[in-house]
Amino acid sequence: MRQLRLWAAVVTLAAFLIPSLTVAQFAVPQQVYCMPSVYRDRVISVGWYEAVIRAAPGCTRPALVRKENVLTGSVIGDPDLIPLGEVARVWVFTHRLTYTLDGRTWRRAVVR
Repeated sequence: MRQLRLWAAVVTLAAFLIPSLTVAQFAVPQQVYCMPSVYRDRVISVGWYEAVIRAAPGCTRPALVRKENVLTGSVIGDPDLIPLGEVARVWVFTHRLTYTLDGRTWRRAVVR
């Protein structure tokens, strides 16, 4: 009898929890943007350089890149949308460049 009550409690709890778990919570985020290629172009002084950003070769989508302050972690300005075949030039000093593939999570861009 005790096992029957325990089993009934588990089934009841599962009946309430399963509808709250949707497929969207477990789905992989859709790739909306492409990974950028970032190169160091002109260097003025220690840590001060101009970065050249473009969508990586073979991409079919634009790249979305933003600048973050290394010291405070704050985002500087609006993110730059770099269309296919175009190049963006950004001055970097106390900043790091980050990019996104899905519009939600941001990753650090590697400057070559």
